[in-house]
Amino acid sequence: MKYLVLLLIVLAGIWWLRLQRKPKTKPPAAKPTGPQAMLACVHCGTHVPESEATPGAKGPYCSPAHRDSHEV
Repeated sequence: MKYLVLLLIVLAGIWWLRLQRKPKTKPPAAKPTGPQAMLACVHCGTHVPESEATPGAKGPYCSPAHRDSHEV
């Protein structure tokens, strides 16, 4: 009988340790982003996403090189 109690205590300890090792919460899943506005480059007309466009005094550009050459 005492071996059965000892076995239950050991199993409960292993179970408790396994619960302590697991993360409590799952990391948040990346939220899908919606569609982005596409902006035309003032210099060449290439459409680029708004997040990747290079802002300039005369409008959005597809790259810093086009901004520099067009705003001279």
